[in-house]
Amino acid sequence: MRIGIDARFFGAKDKGFGRYVENLIKELENLSPPEDENHFFVFLKKDRWEDYQPRAQNFQKVLADYRWYGIKEQILFSLQLRKYNLNLMHFTHFNVPILYRKKFVVTIHDLTLRYFPTFKKSFWSFLIYPMKNLAYRIVFKYAVKNSEKIIAVSQFTKKDILKHYPVNPDKIKVIYEGIN
Repeated sequence: MRIGIDARFFGAKDKGFGRYVENLIKELENLSPPEDENHFFVFLKKDRWEDYQPRAQNFQKVLADYRWYGIKEQILFSLQLRKYNLNLMHFTHFNVPILYRKKFVVTIHDLTLRYFPTFKKSFWSFLIYPMKNLAYRIVFKYAVKNSEKIIAVSQFTKKDILKHYPVNPDKIKVIYEGIN
């Protein structure tokens, strides 16, 4: 199987998300012997490139230098992923490119942006925020609706997803985040 992992948040630079991605990949390397038929493609931003060095032969780094929550992520990242002919893609955060039409799993950490918008008190933010909020809602809904499975990091997150989106509860698997 050809499996992709969105590791653009890899490492301590992005605190919780980064640690989650880093530890996920390390554990997958431990669980997947080199003779395994699975081949993992780890998509990294340029500033994370040196932070990850594959320890297993069946793990390969791929440069995916697309800023989060942007139009390039939505279009160019989607096009790049298609080139790798993946059987499954794991998006480690809800920001799934909505043009990506192959099988994927998504990790949803929380629904914070739904409850606590992140716009600054400026004239331009006041005008732009409604568009950003709409984009967030479209991408989040796409991720929930079109994923093969959803990984929720807590029972609370699972309940929150079910509260706001019409999804089969069996589609959501709670996998708690651990510690180093």
